[in-house]
Amino acid sequence: MKNRNFKIAMVALAISLLGAGCAKKPPPAAKESPPPFQRDEQSLAGMVKQERSKIQNDFENLAIYYRLCSNDNGGRGPAKWEQLKAQIGNDLPSLTKGIEDGRYVVIYKSPMGSNDLIAYEKQADTRGQHVALFGDGHIVTISKDDLVRAKKEKN
Repeated sequence: MKNRNFKIAMVALAISLLGAGCAKKPPPAAKESPPPFQRDEQSLAGMVKQERSKIQNDFENLAIYYRLCSNDNGGRGPAKWEQLKAQIGNDLPSLTKGIEDGRYVVIYKSPMGSNDLIAYEKQADTRGQHVALFGDGHIVTISKDDLVRAKKEKN
C-alpha cells in the first residue's frame, strides 16, 4: 500500500506540474508605437543647408557650361535648353533633372555680367530664400524681393 500511495502521489505531482505548464499565458502587452517622426527647427535648418549646398553645386556646374555656350554665342548665354543640354551631355544628371523638372529656372541669351541673373531656384526654401546664379559665376541666396529685382534688372 505504501508503494501504491507513493505512486499516486507521484502521478498527482506530475499532473499538477504538467498542468501548471499548460496554463494559458496572458497575451504580451501591446507595444506602443513610437510617435510619428517630427522635425525640430534644428533638423529642418540642417535639411535646408544640405539642400542649398546641393543646389549651389548644381549652379557652379551650370555656370561652367553656360559660359562655354556663351563663348560659342559671342558672349551671350545659350539661346535655348537644347543648346545647353548638348553642352552638358550626360555629365550632370542632377542639374539636368532640376532644369527639366522646372526646379531651376534658366534665363537664356543672358549676358555674362555680374548683375545679370542667369539662373535661380524656382521654389523658395522654408525661410523664403532662393539660390541664384549670376553671369560672372557668383552664387547667392536671396529673398523673393531681391529675386524679383534681379529679374527686372536683367538685360
